[in-house]
Amino acid sequence: MGMLRLTPETRVPMCCTASEYTVSMYAKWLIALLCLSLGATDVVKEADPKVLTAIVSFLASDALEGRDTPSTGLTVAGEYIASEFRRSGIRPVVDGTYFQDAHAVVRRVVREGFELSFRDGEKTLNVGLEKALWNAGPKLELTNAAVRKLAFADLKDFSAASVEPVVLLSGPVTGAGGALQLINGLAAKGAKLIVLLGIPAPLAQVGLEFDGKSDSGPVLFRTTEGGVEEFLKAAGPLTATVKLAEASRKAETVRNVVGLLPGSDPKLRDEYLVVSAHYDHLGTRAHEAGDNIYNGANDDASGTASMIETAHLLAGMKPRRSILFVAFFGEEKGLLGSKYFAEHPVVPLWRIVADLNLEQTGRTDSSEGPNIGMANLTGYDFTDIHSYLEAAGKSTGLKIVKNERLSDPYFMASDNAALAAAGIPATTLSVTYAYPDYHQRGDHWDKIDYLNMAKVTQTVAQGVLLMADAPEPMRWNPDSDRVKGYRLAAEKLRQMK
Repeated sequence: MGMLRLTPETRVPMCCTASEYTVSMYAKWLIALLCLSLGATDVVKEADPKVLTAIVSFLASDALEGRDTPSTGLTVAGEYIASEFRRSGIRPVVDGTYFQDAHAVVRRVVREGFELSFRDGEKTLNVGLEKALWNAGPKLELTNAAVRKLAFADLKDFSAASVEPVVLLSGPVTGAGGALQLINGLAAKGAKLIVLLGIPAPLAQVGLEFDGKSDSGPVLFRTTEGGVEEFLKAAGPLTATVKLAEASRKAETVRNVVGLLPGSDPKLRDEYLVVSAHYDHLGTRAHEAGDNIYNGANDDASGTASMIETAHLLAGMKPRRSILFVAFFGEEKGLLGSKYFAEHPVVPLWRIVADLNLEQTGRTDSSEGPNIGMANLTGYDFTDIHSYLEAAGKSTGLKIVKNERLSDPYFMASDNAALAAAGIPATTLSVTYAYPDYHQRGDHWDKIDYLNMAKVTQTVAQGVLLMADAPEPMRWNPDSDRVKGYRLAAEKLRQMK
């Protein structure tokens, strides 16, 4: 098992009193003993808030223009992440590089020729181009098409064999993980255009196709033009006239960034633990006045920074299992990078024991109230990953909690979902789910609580070390019917050994 080593220096830090330091060191010894009981031999040092500030402020700077997938800003961000891996001694994985290239056909919205109007009896409402958003898809032309009103809450049990060509879909969205599947179900029933009402997420103006597979579903549309939603919700029988140009197409390359910390145990080093975060965001909206950059500091420059700093904290240690640090592209466009990683793994999938995905680790101003000194996990009790993070939190004073309302619905809403679908035990850790400026232009680096983020990051690093050193791999909850499908997928992976 090896000798116990505490990494903090023995002098009292200038930022605390002697008594505070005594308590801190006592907590360190407690977690050290706990680490021994779980098979780990080291306690990680504290994360540096200044380092986290530097990383987030660069990734979320205006210079990177919101890190859209694909974009020059995203390419620069990927090179920066690779340089941080290189600085820490994290090794390249893919043919001597840190980049897993994915060759894509990129579709971009063509805004010229746009037309959308609704007619309610004698009254016609024309929707303005300047506040219109829709996803990149095929050419669409409809004249006086029938319109159907539906509530998102009704889709789960919606049994109609067909629907009208235009659907007005009202929010709010419940059970975020299955939203896309339910909406695509409307397309299968004949919907050509789905207008989102009360569903505020921005729509991707760029779509990507890999390996000849198209990710395009129905055309989704939203407008921020005042009064449109109110008119549509209140109007009687409607018809719609629509003209959308076909999206442009161009071949481009996008990249996952992958680094490796090799394991030290001859029996376990061929098993891998994944620590992941997505490094893309929403890019810019050229048609919006004023500040049109969606900087994405909390979503997810913060998670990326926590992943980078976790790699740095663990780089000098000797975990028993190997650890893959992965920055995914295209999460905001439908988990594209993580799906690509699962379909084109850089190591055999059956050798991956777990994925701890990091999202929104920086801001504490949750829409539900301040979230300080705590972190959430999606699908909290779907796996046993929470037990390792709870143990790690004992050293930092960070509570690992289950948000009873949001934990399960958000399980399919981030990159952990792609690996979970393959059978790999996975979860996403975050401090907040919703917060002011979520997916808005005001999500800037100076709104992040870096002291709290440092505590979260240290806890992540300690939890990762516990998992890497655990005698047995992580597993799905054997008593939960909700994860039966994941357990079956995991069994198929085990049969590949």
